[in-house]
Amino acid sequence: MTYKKGLNVTISIMLTATMLLAGCAGNNGEKPSNEAAGGDSGTKTVKLKTVLKDASKDFERTDIYKEIVKQTGVTFSIESYDPNKFKVQLAGGDLPDIIQVDSINYKQMIEGNLLLPLDDLVKTNGKDIMTPTFQQGLDFSRKFWSNGTGKLYLIPSGHVGPVGFKQELGVGWATRWDYYKELGFPEINNEDDMLNVLEQMVKKHPTTADGKPVYGVSTWNDWGAWGLTMPMAIPYGYVNMSYWGVIPSVSGELVDNYANPDSPLWKTASFFYKAKQKGILDPDTFTNKSSDFQTKGNNGQILFSPMNGFDNTALSKEGPDKGFVTIPLNFGYVWNGAANSTGWDGRAFAISKNSKNPERAMDLINFLNSEKGSRLLSSGIEGIHWDVIDGKPQLKEETLKMSLTGGDAWSKIGIGGSNNQQGLSEFQVAKDGGNVNLFDTSEVYASRMNALQKDFSEHYGVSYPSEIMKKRVEEGIIKDQSSFNNAWLSAIAQPDDDMKRLNAQLEDMVIKGIPSVVLNSKNDAEFEAAKQQLIDKLKKAGVEKSFAWWQQAWSDAKAAVGN
Repeated sequence: MTYKKGLNVTISIMLTATMLLAGCAGNNGEKPSNEAAGGDSGTKTVKLKTVLKDASKDFERTDIYKEIVKQTGVTFSIESYDPNKFKVQLAGGDLPDIIQVDSINYKQMIEGNLLLPLDDLVKTNGKDIMTPTFQQGLDFSRKFWSNGTGKLYLIPSGHVGPVGFKQELGVGWATRWDYYKELGFPEINNEDDMLNVLEQMVKKHPTTADGKPVYGVSTWNDWGAWGLTMPMAIPYGYVNMSYWGVIPSVSGELVDNYANPDSPLWKTASFFYKAKQKGILDPDTFTNKSSDFQTKGNNGQILFSPMNGFDNTALSKEGPDKGFVTIPLNFGYVWNGAANSTGWDGRAFAISKNSKNPERAMDLINFLNSEKGSRLLSSGIEGIHWDVIDGKPQLKEETLKMSLTGGDAWSKIGIGGSNNQQGLSEFQVAKDGGNVNLFDTSEVYASRMNALQKDFSEHYGVSYPSEIMKKRVEEGIIKDQSSFNNAWLSAIAQPDDDMKRLNAQLEDMVIKGIPSVVLNSKNDAEFEAAKQQLIDKLKKAGVEKSFAWWQQAWSDAKAAVGN
């Protein structure tokens, strides 16, 4: 599993990288019916240009991709994309048929008269979008994503619908399960408890099996201030925004992340400082890229991560219980439960005025947002990868086996390979009574656990790993994010160019300043002094002006959306 900033608040937090899908357009003017299904409907297959966020060219070679083409009659070729290239396209008005990009681009596209209003098209070619599940998001789009016109330019998408606990939580404090077990499963009531556990682990296991040094704590620097903020933001009940100078709490309060001495940024800086004092901080902490961090984790050199994603393959060869897992805490919040009526940020679909086939573009958007399309993306092809047995949709045994084995054969299928284009939540119950994602059931979770997950679940008396977090929420030991409305984030205004420049300056000061505060402080007094010195510099540079702007924008968004 690779690290993704995409912890969207439906998580975050969090990769902002986008991919460009491009192909050729034109179909001799033919307009098929809403039920276009390639050869099955007798209509001609067309080719559309599309920009899709976080898509990969590899998906084009999968069975799932081919099935999408078969069922929609729409072919799309995939090319890599970066934000700078999209800026050039915007400036030149050279937009493809279908657009799915970061929300910061919405205003410019609408002001530039580059998008088609979709109110009529969604009625004629979007029957699967005209449903109660999407209605709140459609209303939201007309109100907040129309540049004041009240028109529907963007179709909310990206796991719209109910949330639930997956088999294992990927966001949360993760550590080596076998080492944690060796210490007798000590309770974690705060970050100091975590540091003490990590210190004991390093003392017992100072090197890996092949002699590499082991460190308790590290981070990475190529996601802006993510790695400097989220380690403490996650358990303390905060969700990330696109700008790191401010961060909202689950309760809806906006906090000055840079100048507030108790913010997640400064809690994380303190965590790193204390790790350094204990001698368990990776010397490359502030120079690692995310790929370096993951490589060290895969090697067993790092013992802590705020977002599990390490590959346990190599470690599991040393023993069945060896590897990383997100452990349950006795305090704070679990990263789960935020409402998702407007979809993931940047996953809304638009159609450009350049499109010669807007009806077919809407056909594809409709399919990706439908139960059928979302099920295809997440669970595979009916009759091949899953089937209805005794009236219940179920994954085939060979599909489950292949998902665990992985490899080229599994990659070629493409299940989950375009996860970000899945319109409906995996936990949305389809008309056939099964979840949209057939992998996301407690029965499947329990049936496909590896030895480490089984050991973890047996210890906590649950049937699958994340069930212990679910139980602790139900028991009131920890809280979830259910009090947070993601629509607040989707509705917040974007700063003008002057504010963007100030924000960029402040973020640069933080990214460069935190390493010095952490690494050069020899004792607590020096740390606090260096911390205050950086805060004073930020105030002199305009951090209070920036926070005032964001505070007003946040208050306006909350008032407009409501609870």
